[in-house]
Amino acid sequence: MAEPRYLQADCTFRPGTHTVRVTLARSALRVEVEAHGTADLWRGEFDAAFIEDLTRKTGNFKQFGIFCSMLESALMQSSESVSLELLTYSDLETLRSRKVGTTARPPPSSSSPLSTKRYLILVYSVEFDRIHYPLPLPYAGRPDLATLVRELREELARLRARRLEEVGWEGTGGLLAAGKGVCQMHCEPFSPALQLAEAKASEQRLQLRVKSLTAELASCRRGRRPSASTAPCPQKQRSTSVESHRSSLGRSSQRSPSPAGSRLPRFDPTAFVRARQRRQKEAELRK
Repeated sequence: MAEPRYLQADCTFRPGTHTVRVTLARSALRVEVEAHGTADLWRGEFDAAFIEDLTRKTGNFKQFGIFCSMLESALMQSSESVSLELLTYSDLETLRSRKVGTTARPPPSSSSPLSTKRYLILVYSVEFDRIHYPLPLPYAGRPDLATLVRELREELARLRARRLEEVGWEGTGGLLAAGKGVCQMHCEPFSPALQLAEAKASEQRLQLRVKSLTAELASCRRGRRPSASTAPCPQKQRSTSVESHRSSLGRSSQRSPSPAGSRLPRFDPTAFVRARQRRQKEAELRK
């Protein structure tokens, strides 16, 4: 992995829907989990030595690069042999006791940091066994709106740059691959077209999230939230003004009746026809 890779996906765990963000570097791994309902954050950073030691303790050793590939496949749901789970400390202790056949330890007190910690479990299912790789994630609180908007905008800029790079690669390398055969393009699990579609979907989700968070941040800075019920409808305002104008005209006409001398003369159709015929005769005589 020459450059850090950023991955994000929404996952449904037992506590509810969470957003999982993973940053993969050459020798480091960063994992962040955010709860949709409460915006609580759990975050952890792990180096290659920690990951390899963790896999060694489970009895199924994996190199750092292999572990990152498995985590990416589980996050993107591109393989049935790997999946993700989110557990508390008590859940993890229950899982360990069932596997070993011992009694689970009592749950930690509410003041203990273990009670707020979460564990992102990478589950590797083989033919006759399931291996669990737990990644401990300490509680990181709730994000500041201004910081979150800034990070999301930076993330959106990275995704746009990634899209431009992939579109450029598709225009050159894709043509070469097409000359070698269509089957080769369809057999690759991570084709450029698939990565481009994922980047577009992620960009759309981020744009919506940046827009909503920016509006919420502006509302918080004003000290109140905008209420749609307090602002009258423009159409209703126009109708109200028209009705008030009509009523004012009616009142003015009742208060100040027009005098008899200012009335217009009545229309005489006979005189109108005679005058019209006279004008026609005068026109014929002039011709």
